Amino acid sequence: MISQVPLLDQGMLARARLPAMSDSTLIQPWRRPDDEARLIDRSAHGLAALARAIAERLGRSPRVALPGWICSQALEPLRQTGAGLTYLPVSLRTGQIDWDAAERSGPFDILVVVHTFGEPVEMDPARALCARHDCFLVEDCAHALAPAAGIADAGDAVLFSPHKLFPLPEGAVLSLSSAASGWAADLDRALGRPPMAGDDRAWLNHRLFQDAVPDSLRRFVPQSGLSRFEADPPLSDPPSPVAPSDMARRLLAAADIAEETRRRRDNAEALSKVVSRLKDVRLLFPKSKAVPYRLALRADNPQVAAARFAALRQAHLPVESWPDLPPRVVADPNHADGAMTLRNTVLLLPVHGALNADDLARAYRRILK
Repeated sequence: MISQVPLLDQGMLARARLPAMSDSTLIQPWRRPDDEARLIDRSAHGLAALARAIAERLGRSPRVALPGWICSQALEPLRQTGAGLTYLPVSLRTGQIDWDAAERSGPFDILVVVHTFGEPVEMDPARALCARHDCFLVEDCAHALAPAAGIADAGDAVLFSPHKLFPLPEGAVLSLSSAASGWAADLDRALGRPPMAGDDRAWLNHRLFQDAVPDSLRRFVPQSGLSRFEADPPLSDPPSPVAPSDMARRLLAAADIAEETRRRRDNAEALSKVVSRLKDVRLLFPKSKAVPYRLALRADNPQVAAARFAALRQAHLPVESWPDLPPRVVADPNHADGAMTLRNTVLLLPVHGALNADDLARAYRRILK
């Protein structure tokens, strides 16, 4: 079935029956040589732990700078640490941080750079800013499939979220560079020893059901996600940190990065050809060579985005807006021509590896005319 979330296939389930690996072996594909890396449940909990570790050394709450074009819900664990958050304006064309504005907004203790939708961000300005302010550089690679050129090669800390790109109930990786390895003990204290995740059978049964439903019956399956483009999910308390379950670890070991890379690129190419015929919607990153998290589209205006969103929802085809911006970003006029415009014009289509390129193109072509 064409779904927004990655689905399990029989190959991954078969590989997940192999003997369990150690955590250090399990997370090897997501860590750089000489990194101190940890398997955690969610990257949001990893960022919060970094803030707590740095606060312990500073003797005060850290000042954290983040791009304004960022998901508010994902920042709730960080907010609960008491860290002071500053949202930096972003470029309307690329969604990347406006580095001139960032320089005027400092000083900071932590700078978070996000590779949104897996698209590499220019890291030289980030490194230069951190050198001037003596701050800790965090690369948020939660939308990236794995380390690649321009991804995970500059941060003092790097966060990956395999559970967002593969069918996993939980699973993320937090790495410290060799230069930042002196923070490992502080980080471990901040992470603590969370309890093991609960029973994942309900999650597994739901994913298996979705995979078993023929696409011809998609219209009879209740839709997930928000029903209106303009709507944002209500802010809720984040789940408490847990240690990934045995099922999550086995499925993570079964993940095939090379095959997922191929399938995502094939699916994105198929949908890109559909989009290329449209007059009012285009690719957000038309020259991208990155492995896509979603296929990101940019509509000419909010009205077009809302209409396209509604038409796809009516056809029971997956489509998303992104993100639910922090309230302070929404209220700040400095973000009107960057984060706010992107929020109001960007549409996301699924490209994960459980999908078939021909089926995707055929289904979306009927609606995107």
